Amino acid sequence: MLLCLAFICYQDLVYRAVYWLCFPVLAAVMFMSKYNLKGLQEAFINATYGISFLMVQLLILWSYFSIKNKKVINLTNDYLGWGDVLFLAAIPFYLSPVNYILFYVISLIAVLLYTIVVASLKGKTNNPHIPLAGLQAGLLVLVMLVDFVSPKFMLYDDSWLYF
Repeated sequence: MLLCLAFICYQDLVYRAVYWLCFPVLAAVMFMSKYNLKGLQEAFINATYGISFLMVQLLILWSYFSIKNKKVINLTNDYLGWGDVLFLAAIPFYLSPVNYILFYVISLIAVLLYTIVVASLKGKTNNPHIPLAGLQAGLLVLVMLVDFVSPKFMLYDDSWLYF
C-alpha cells in the first residue's frame, strides 16, 4: 500500500499525471487490508459511506461551477483531474468514514497551503496544475506511518476518536 501511494506521489509530482492502473490496484490492496482487519461487511459499508461522501462533494462542486459559469461543465476538463477523483475514490476502501472525511478536509487544506507557499517562492509557473492526488498520497503515507507506530491511532476504525 505504501509503495503504491509513494509511486502515485512520485508520478504526480514529477509528471503531473498518474498511470490510471495505480488507482484500482491501490483500492484493491486497501480493500483487502480492511477486509483482513474488520471483515467483509464493515469494509463494504465503510467504502460505501466514503464513496457517497465523495459523490456529494463532487455534485456540490459540479453545481457550483455550473452555476458560476452559467452552463453545465465537466469537472474533469478544467477543475479536477481524473487521477484526483480516482485517488479520492480509492482511499475509502481502507479509511473509516470519519477518518476519510478528516483526511479529505485536512489534506485539501494542506495542499492549498503547500500550493500557496510554492507559488510565492517560485513565482509564475509554466504548469498551473496542482498535483492533488500526489500530495494527498504523500500525506497519506505520513499518516499511515503514524498509524503504524501509534497503537491507539487506527485509520481503518473510528474508535480511536472516542478516547
